Amino acid sequence: MLKGCAAGGPHNDPALGPNESERRMDKPLVILGSRTYAEEVYDLTTDIPGCRVEAFIENWDRDRCAAMIDGLSILWIDRLGEFAATHEAICALTTTQRAGFVEQARAHGIPFARLVHPTALISKRARIGEGCIINRGAQIATQTVLGRHVVVSRGALIGHHTTVDDFCTIQPGANVAGAVRVGQGAYIGMGAVILETLNIGAHSVIGAGAVVTRDVPDHVQVVGVPARVVREGIVGK
Repeated sequence: MLKGCAAGGPHNDPALGPNESERRMDKPLVILGSRTYAEEVYDLTTDIPGCRVEAFIENWDRDRCAAMIDGLSILWIDRLGEFAATHEAICALTTTQRAGFVEQARAHGIPFARLVHPTALISKRARIGEGCIINRGAQIATQTVLGRHVVVSRGALIGHHTTVDDFCTIQPGANVAGAVRVGQGAYIGMGAVILETLNIGAHSVIGAGAVVTRDVPDHVQVVGVPARVVREGIVGK
């Protein structure tokens, strides 16, 4: 079972195995983002032994840099290079379009951590990519692979032999069954259920409470029981 806070891997190794993921992080963190989810991620870190957040990073609204979060500074992204040699980053945006912020940060040379809450249950045979956030009570089964910068929210379940590609978001209480493939940048809404062996298209959105019983194409939104396509041509959420 993987626990705690682990160092990020190299950019060309999106999903490291359990030996790498069990390494304790030996650098302090900066959190990319300064909105409400950034505060939740900060709260998560306070439960993880050895994790220490020292600043929040903003890239959208400079005026936010005049404020603080729990006594910690909010800094404009141009200062991120000051932390590259001594810190690691985690991106605290639930939108699946957080890739832009991640790439901005990467351009400043900072590596990425993984955050795994102590109450999460993760198989030793699962593989977790850099930048992933695994929140309270989540469960990830054997032979499952999470790509880079995947957000798995409170109480979400991911079954065995499932692959979740980069920048996906799995919201609280979602249940993704075994042998599912979730394409890059997909968003699985709160309490959604995805049956086994299905393919969820890249940048698709599964609505809250939906029950997915068949493959979902790329770039669509599905809702309902059973889930049906209600919008096309979307790019995640």
